[in-house]
Amino acid sequence: MENMKNFGFGRVIEPKGFIPIAAWKLDNSLKIKKTEMRIRVQSIKFEEGNFRQLCNVCGYEENKIKSRVLDIVKKRGKLHNPSTDSGGICYGIVDEIGEDYKNHEKLQVGDAIICLTSLTSLPLYLEKLGDINFNYGQIEVEGYAILFETSPVIFAPKDVNRSCALYAFDESGSVAKAYHMAEKGKRFLLLGSGLLSILIYSAAIRKSAGKDCRIVAVLDKESMASLCEDDINEVLKKYVDKVYVADILASLQTYELIRKKEFNDTEELFDVSINCANLLGVETISVLLTKEHGILFFTNLINNYNMVLLFAESLGKNINIISLEEYSQDFPQFTIELMRSLKNELNQINHIYNKYDVISRLPVRVTELIQYNNVKKMDGYIFASETTRKMLEDVLNIASYDCSVIIQGETGAGKEKVLELLHKNSKRNMNVCIKINCATIQANLAESEFFGYEAGSFTGASSLGKQGYFELANNGILFLDEVGELPLALQSKLLRVLQENQFYRVGGQVPVQVNVRVICASNLSLRTLVKEGKFREDLYYRLNICEINIPPLQERKEDIVCLAEYFLERYNEKYMQNKKLSEEALLEMNNYQWPGNVRELDNTVHRAVVNCKNAVIGGEDIYNAINSNLYGTEEKTEVKENKLSEVNARNMTLNAILDNHEKAIIEEVLHNEGTTRKAAQVLGISQSQLMRKKAKYNL
Repeated sequence: MENMKNFGFGRVIEPKGFIPIAAWKLDNSLKIKKTEMRIRVQSIKFEEGNFRQLCNVCGYEENKIKSRVLDIVKKRGKLHNPSTDSGGICYGIVDEIGEDYKNHEKLQVGDAIICLTSLTSLPLYLEKLGDINFNYGQIEVEGYAILFETSPVIFAPKDVNRSCALYAFDESGSVAKAYHMAEKGKRFLLLGSGLLSILIYSAAIRKSAGKDCRIVAVLDKESMASLCEDDINEVLKKYVDKVYVADILASLQTYELIRKKEFNDTEELFDVSINCANLLGVETISVLLTKEHGILFFTNLINNYNMVLLFAESLGKNINIISLEEYSQDFPQFTIELMRSLKNELNQINHIYNKYDVISRLPVRVTELIQYNNVKKMDGYIFASETTRKMLEDVLNIASYDCSVIIQGETGAGKEKVLELLHKNSKRNMNVCIKINCATIQANLAESEFFGYEAGSFTGASSLGKQGYFELANNGILFLDEVGELPLALQSKLLRVLQENQFYRVGGQVPVQVNVRVICASNLSLRTLVKEGKFREDLYYRLNICEINIPPLQERKEDIVCLAEYFLERYNEKYMQNKKLSEEALLEMNNYQWPGNVRELDNTVHRAVVNCKNAVIGGEDIYNAINSNLYGTEEKTEVKENKLSEVNARNMTLNAILDNHEKAIIEEVLHNEGTTRKAAQVLGISQSQLMRKKAKYNL
C-alpha cells in the first residue's frame, strides 16, 4: 500500500479503490503529504483531442471554454475530459516538496519544471484562467497541482520557447519512437493537420536516417487554409522532400493523388506511415498508402484503431500497426536536443502562428463523442430542445466514469432511456445491466433477493442456493428503480456493499466479492426523503456521486413535436397506416401539460392512431385521446362535471369528493394498463402505494 500512495492512490475520493487516472474525483486540497510535491501551475498544454473537443463544443468562444475547463476541474479535482478520456500536461514552479518525497531530479522550491504526467491522474486546482493560444492548444492559468514520486518531470529548458516546448513534450514519447523506427533507404509518409507536428516528426526521422531516406508530408488543406504554401515549404524544406496540401478527409482522391505523384501509379507504397493528424478519416489513407508488411504508427491518443484493423483485413493487407508510445526516461532529453536543433524553424512557426488567432477550426475528431443528432438515431433518444441537449451532454459525460449515479425525474420522463445511454456509453457496455424495481420487492424477501442465500438457509430455500441481484450484476450495472421504496434495514446493508464491495449471502459465512456500478432512479426527491427520515443520509451521499435530473416534458416543449412524430411513425409502421398529424393536433399537444410525460405522450399518439378514422389526425382527436388517458374512452371531459354534480347532490364532504375522484381514476388506469406496476407508473406513485389504495377502495 505504501507504494500505491506514491502514485496518488490516497488522493482518490470516488470511487474508492480506483487508481487516480480512472477515478471520478480526486482530492485536490492544498496541503501536501510527505511523499508529494506541489507546483504553481502557469500553463497547460491540452491533449489534442481534448482541446479540439472543447473548442467545438464551445464554438471557439474563449469564455465558454474557460468556464468548461473550470467546471471539469471543480467536479473532478483534475483535468479529465470524460468525452475524450484525456487531459494534458503542464508547466509550473515548484512550491513545496514533502520531506519524504523521493527527489530524483534534485528539485528545489522555485524551479521551473514541465510535468510530463497526464493531468487526468494528478490533483489540480485552478483559480483563474488567462489567455488561450488556439494554435498551440494551450492556456495560461493560476492554480496548483499535486505531484507524486512516480510523476515524471523535467527542468523547463530556458533556451526553448515555452509554447513550443510544451507542444513537443506532449508528443515526446511518439517523437522518440519515430526516431528509433527510422532507417536509411526507407520511404516515410507523414499525415498531419498541424505545421508544428509535421516539423517535429520529420526532424526526428531525418536526425536518425540522415539524407538517405524520402520523407513525404501530406497536410490537411482545410487546416492550412490560412497559410500560403510558400510559408509551409520554407519551414519544412530542410526535413521534408515533398509537401502536399490536400483534402485528406477525401481519402480515395488523396490516395490516388499521392500514388500517381510519388509512385507513377505503380504498386509501390510507403514503408512507414506516421499519422499525427487528429482527423476522422485519415486512418483510411494511412492504410491505403502503407505497403504490405509496412509500419503504420498512430501518434495521437485517440484513433479508430479497431476500424483500421478491420479495414486492413478487408484489403487483405498485413500491416504492423503501432499506437501511442508509452513514457521512457530517455524521451525528455531527446526532445530537448531536438527542439534546440530546430530553433530557427520554431521561430518561423511562432511568427506564423502569431499572425493568426486561430489557423484552423478543426472538426471534432473524437469517436467517443457522439453528435446529438446521432445519439437519437443510435440510442432512440428523441429530442429537439436545448434543455434536453444539455442533459444528454451530462449523461454522456458521466457515462465514462465508473461511479454511482442517481437519475431523478417524474414518472414517464424517460429514466430507463437515460439508463440505456449510460450503459451503452460506459466501460461496462459489454456486461449485463440488471434492472430492479424496488417497489415490487416484498420486505421479508428483500435481503435474499439482493444478496442471495445459501442452500437450506431457511424453510423453502432452494437446495442449490441462489444468487442475488448483486452477484448477477457482477462486473456490470445494477439499476435500482424507485430506490426510495427500499426498507431502512436493507438500505443499511446496501450501504455496506457499496463501501466494501462485498457481502454475505443469507446463511453464508464467506464474503462474496463483487464489482458493480449502481445506478438508481426515483420519481420522488431523495433529498426530501432524507429530511423526512425515510432514506439514509449516508446512503444518499454514497449513491449521489452524480445526479441526472430529467426535466418534465412541460419544461422542454420543443421535444413534443419530434417525439409525437416519432411515435406516429412507429405506430404507422406497426398498423401499416400512413396517418399524419395536423397543425391543430400539434398545437393541442403543445398546450397540454403532460403530467405523465413522454409515456403519456406515447400513449396519446397510440390512442389517436387507433381511434381516428381519417388519414389526418386532428386537434379534436388528440383532445379526446388525452381525455381518455385520464377518464376512459366513454366518459370524456363531461365526466368531471357529471361526477361533481352527483356528489354535490349528496352533500358529500371535500375528502369524500376527492376520494371518489381518486377511486374512479385508479379504477380506470388499472383497467387500461392491466398490471399494478404499469398503472403505478402512469399514476406517478409507487406500486406499494397503489396496492394500499386498491385495498382502501376495494378495487
